[in-house]
Amino acid sequence: MKRLLLNIFIFALYVCLTFPLVRHSFWQAKSELADTSVSTQGSEQGKFKILFNGEQIGEEKFQIQGEGSNFKASAEIHLTVDREKEKLTFHINPALQFTNRFEPISYQVVQEAGANKTKARINFKPGRSEVVYETGQGKDSREIELKPDVLVLDDNVFHHYILLTRRYDFLKGGLQEFSAFIPQQFLSGTISVDDKGFEKITLSDKTLSLQHLLVDSGELQFSLWLNQRHELLKISVPKSNVDVLRE
Repeated sequence: MKRLLLNIFIFALYVCLTFPLVRHSFWQAKSELADTSVSTQGSEQGKFKILFNGEQIGEEKFQIQGEGSNFKASAEIHLTVDREKEKLTFHINPALQFTNRFEPISYQVVQEAGANKTKARINFKPGRSEVVYETGQGKDSREIELKPDVLVLDDNVFHHYILLTRRYDFLKGGLQEFSAFIPQQFLSGTISVDDKGFEKITLSDKTLSLQHLLVDSGELQFSLWLNQRHELLKISVPKSNVDVLRE
């Protein structure tokens, strides 16, 4: 079983725009699909504020809504980072279509920074799924074997972790494993999520009692903080000095 090397935050942006040589891995995971479906959770929309070293560097406006008999999760993301003593702003537009059992149907992400524009498209199929990367230099098509209920957790797309929290079985609790795929890196593997209980967290000068889910990819640990309605309010990545706050 291969642990997923998550590289989801800010520093991966320039790498993602150039789509370098990627690694392909497939594993047999012990992931279980919780009984809860999207329809019981309802639609959701909101905005995240993205902080690095305590300073805001971007935001993500997202929405999760019904689309016919399926669901769609999409966002508009803006990130401004320092590169070679200059400010560079990235515009990221991801769109994930999935069933009410959280099985992905298709995914597309478009990134723009200055004159650079790239796109990744995936059609999820039984057996092997097709991934197409498009850059200014042309197209690159690949295939990968993924589980039907694989989680899409893409680089710098933070509302994907709302779907992860919906997949977590709170009645069962404890340590749970999920298969996951990072489209922009063409990486697949497993992640684990563990419920650490309720802890006191300060948000917007208010002290709240929030449920703490610890996510572990084997190389990186980060925390998800949820209120009693299981709404994601904060993502904290101590190793990268990154915090993502719900507005």
